[in-house]
Amino acid sequence: MAEMKAFVFAVVFIVVFAGLVSTIPTDFLGAGADPDVPVFPVNPNLLTDFTDSETFQKSDFVANLYWYPATLGGYEFLCGFLTDSFAVSAKSKFFGIWFGAMSAINWVNENGTEYWGGVSFTDITNDAEDGVVSYTLIFQGDGTFAGNFLFYWNTTAYTGPSDAWDNNGLYLLHGVGITANTDVVSLLISLLFLQLPDCPFLVNLLLVTPIWASIIYVLWFIIKESLPFV
Repeated sequence: MAEMKAFVFAVVFIVVFAGLVSTIPTDFLGAGADPDVPVFPVNPNLLTDFTDSETFQKSDFVANLYWYPATLGGYEFLCGFLTDSFAVSAKSKFFGIWFGAMSAINWVNENGTEYWGGVSFTDITNDAEDGVVSYTLIFQGDGTFAGNFLFYWNTTAYTGPSDAWDNNGLYLLHGVGITANTDVVSLLISLLFLQLPDCPFLVNLLLVTPIWASIIYVLWFIIKESLPFV
């Protein structure tokens, strides 16, 4: 009984101590380091995890025509800019041969609003947060997924996406095949080390406490039974 009380005390102490330390108010942590200045263009992997992606900006478009080709996920896409709007379409092939037809694509923002055929600078400005906006692309014909499209720019250097575009500072990213990182092993590791994605720390702490308690108990039992003098 005494050993079990000690075990319970140790587990409770570790959990409470870790929780209190991790939730110390920022003002009590002392002077922080100088913030890092963001570097543009941003690595696409920092924004989202695509298996295949293409990043480009105004200077990459065909001169005076403002279109940019990209082959992603088995499709040959074409991103175009006209006046103040961006559009993406894909080559429609018949038995692997392209006869000039294009499949139009609609844009859907994170709130579910669908834009028919493209988005304007006004749309991008309204949908963006801190200079980043992501859209889901879907084919008009059958509604199938055509990837995700991101716009991002340095909000400290430009007043908006139009200003960033004019100065070659608006970055466009078309990605397909989002990689799933939620396999059982990585999820368990994240849970054990209080790094469960999209989960509040205290909730993660409550979830992992019985697991750590079981691990500690099993280790204690094995050590206890393997030592003949205990």
